[in-house]
Amino acid sequence: MKTIHYEMIRYVIGGICTTLVNLGVFHTLRYYIGFEMQTANISSIIIAIIFAFLINKKFVFHAETKETIWKEFFRFTGMRGLSLCTEVLGMQLFTLTSVSDMTAKILLQIIVIGMNYIISKYYVFKKQEDN
Repeated sequence: MKTIHYEMIRYVIGGICTTLVNLGVFHTLRYYIGFEMQTANISSIIIAIIFAFLINKKFVFHAETKETIWKEFFRFTGMRGLSLCTEVLGMQLFTLTSVSDMTAKILLQIIVIGMNYIISKYYVFKKQEDN
């Protein structure tokens, strides 16, 4: 039980850092460089996914598997595709209802963080069972 508690704390810290990367890149691309909303959104998500993989593998789940890092990375990024779709569709829906794009981006992070924890813990970085 204690391990799960510390894992959750590490996940929250990693999630906050990943969210800051996502929001920071989005804000920079959208407001300083002038990217279109969804181009900035998708670009920021991709960068955040790469960052999240590294953080989750080493810091959160301490994943040491027999698989190659590439197999794990592709499983991680494949499942994060669900997050990307959730965020892209959510951004579109929120902004259609006159919610600002930055507010929509922040609100969607709450949904995405929960989804990503479940996917990472039980699918991507699941512990190897001792035989």
